[in-house]
Amino acid sequence: TLGKLEVRGPDAGAFLDRLYTMAHASQPVGKVRYCLMLNEMAAVIDDGVAFRMAEDQFYVTATTGAVARVYADMALWNAQWQMQVDVANLTSAFSGLNITGPHARQVLQALPSDLDFSAAGFPYLEGRMGHVAGIAVRAMRIGFTGELSFELHCPSSHAIALWDAVMKAGAPFNLRPYGLEASRVLRLEKGHILIGQDTDALTSPDELGFGWAISKKKDFFVGKRALEMRRALGMTRRLVGLTFASAGDTLGEGCLVLRGGAPSGHLTSLAFSPTLDRTIALAFVHAEDAQEGSIVTIRRRNGEDITATVVGHAFVDPENKRQEV
Repeated sequence: TLGKLEVRGPDAGAFLDRLYTMAHASQPVGKVRYCLMLNEMAAVIDDGVAFRMAEDQFYVTATTGAVARVYADMALWNAQWQMQVDVANLTSAFSGLNITGPHARQVLQALPSDLDFSAAGFPYLEGRMGHVAGIAVRAMRIGFTGELSFELHCPSSHAIALWDAVMKAGAPFNLRPYGLEASRVLRLEKGHILIGQDTDALTSPDELGFGWAISKKKDFFVGKRALEMRRALGMTRRLVGLTFASAGDTLGEGCLVLRGGAPSGHLTSLAFSPTLDRTIALAFVHAEDAQEGSIVTIRRRNGEDITATVVGHAFVDPENKRQEV
């Protein structure tokens, strides 16, 4: 899973600064930073993380289904800007394993490795290069699932051997493979978005509440001017978290959010949360209904209406205590 790109050359940091909304030229070596990509009209088209492996080398992940478009955009902009940078698409060449959950660190520490997986030796949002079970890896500590998580990326020719070694080391901790549906529920409990599901062709970072991901110091990045113009126009919708007293089978993704009887948004993601024992969702609502505690109306698939309560994006562990242990 995940698109994998390597950006190399003297201008690698400056190149990413132009492509993504956050600051990467000043990103320290060994740090992992969230990256958000906009198009020229300031619509969100992809996100991922960038691990600075060296002053002139970044390992960048992209959405699995969008990496071909991201790579094409990088190649196009590179041809226009003529910067000293090279972009390699490593999506097939590298495989990624995500070891996640309260015992993730103990599993990795049970493996022969030259990497220090302790809390002090491997802080949150940092990356390391080394060996695990004799296999060269690029390791990143990130938390899409909302739990303590480590991603191990290795050449695909060694992926099965790495998988087998991790599973063997994890057996005493009851390590299990988890599927995409579990991943989707975990990320929803954390309030993490999926590009293309919780966004559409017009979604701006402000509508997602992603002002924190926009650098205030950079003079330019793709979409910056359009973002400023859209901000001057104001917002009509915001993505928020919703909880339901009861849901039922006739409530699903795509159901309309109503305001005064007229559509004002829709449910983008919905699932039953085992952690909270209730149904939760992300949804676009009218900007005036986006305050926490607001009550909004949802039209079920059978035509009946139901109310939901607006909450913060992070339904579970909003203080990141699970990720930062």
